[in-house]
Amino acid sequence: MHKDRLILLLLLTGFMLLGAECQSPFSDDDEDKDPLPDRAFASSGLLRAYYDMRTMPTNMRELKIPEGDDFDDDHLTVEYEMGGAATVTEVRTHFYLMPPKGVNLDDVELIARCIHPDDTASAWKPVDAATSSTFDPQMEVSFLFEFDGKISDGTWKIQIKDYLEDNDGRCLFRNGSLHINRGEAAGLGGTPNETQSIADNDPNARYGPIPEERGVREPFDVGHFGVNRMLLNEFTFTNSFFVQTIQLSFGLFIQDGNETDTDDVIMIVAPSGNWLAFGVGDPADTVDLDPDALNFYDITIGSSVVNTLLMNLNGEPSAGTWSVYFVDTKKDSNVAILTSDQASTSAIVTGGAPITMTLTGVS
Repeated sequence: MHKDRLILLLLLTGFMLLGAECQSPFSDDDEDKDPLPDRAFASSGLLRAYYDMRTMPTNMRELKIPEGDDFDDDHLTVEYEMGGAATVTEVRTHFYLMPPKGVNLDDVELIARCIHPDDTASAWKPVDAATSSTFDPQMEVSFLFEFDGKISDGTWKIQIKDYLEDNDGRCLFRNGSLHINRGEAAGLGGTPNETQSIADNDPNARYGPIPEERGVREPFDVGHFGVNRMLLNEFTFTNSFFVQTIQLSFGLFIQDGNETDTDDVIMIVAPSGNWLAFGVGDPADTVDLDPDALNFYDITIGSSVVNTLLMNLNGEPSAGTWSVYFVDTKKDSNVAILTSDQASTSAIVTGGAPITMTLTGVS
């Protein structure tokens, strides 16, 4: 009797181990099969992004883009459920990608294609990273005629891969968006805009030092530092239109040693959670305080003519709360301080530069 029980126990243990093996996570050798989490969300029927920066950034997964010349299997597929019931005139996809460690993004041979819900596929196209940089890690692939006349509704697929298996490492997918007809509804006209400012005495204002937080892989890596480690100000817009241009103005006291063009990053998050990020860049005006400085910035991103720097947010609905985050990506105690003071014609204007955000677009 004891022998029979022992045999039964061994059999049950074997089945349990077999079941555990079948349900185990993907192995390290099979990372390219690790599927994207089901997170795609809509800003509008014609605009979807993948990651919602309001809820996801601190644990954004490191999804690796496959390398290899097997065009049937070696690619990362991102799916978007599109709506709008619109007749398609153009399709654009935008990527936020991190390069492999020690490799420049424009040295990786990336290609992408788009597949319509009826399985019509575009040709593979190069993903041009030459116009990108560490502090503007976004790139666009456009499909301006391949899907003309088709209907927007259904499951669209974007596929991306590194077609040359040269073992230079695998890029990380951070975010992606899909825009049909620029993400905007048909029959648009006018150029509506709205401006909101936050004075330094506003109870919701957050002025002061910009937090320092170094990325693990690259100085600009939103998957590492996340929104809880940034200086946040929020703007609520009430008018309703599709955004094509965003303008930000603000003042920064720059401590000696802080290089704003390489150290400091701004992230803009739309009400939907869709986002873009970019480096602070060069100031419009500066007052030299020897060795420190007061800088005034007046930054415009986007264009009503060419879908350029605004990329990911082009066509976002304007109404709702927009968030602006600042972070210093170099942990060296050389800080930048957000201030309402303005540098103008070599003079300091106290309270002359409250942080201000202007949205412009089409109604």
